[in-house]
Amino acid sequence: MEVTRTHFAYRIDMWDANGENVVEHIAGVEDHQVARATYRAAVERWRGGAITLRQGARVIEDSRQTRVASRWPDKGREGGR
Repeated sequence: MEVTRTHFAYRIDMWDANGENVVEHIAGVEDHQVARATYRAAVERWRGGAITLRQGARVIEDSRQTRVASRWPDKGREGGR
């Protein structure tokens, strides 16, 4: 009989505008690298959303505190020339 896991070392959540309530639990992950990749993908997918990567109560990443560089910048190396 398989048991479905409900608790993971890392969790990625989306928060409401006030940052007080979790609106959506995006993922629960055991592996640190997979958790970071999932967080980055969520930030890219829901730009402007309040997304956190946590290990228990410890916040590792918070999209409200970090800025993700655009994959497609408006200007190239030449400064738009």
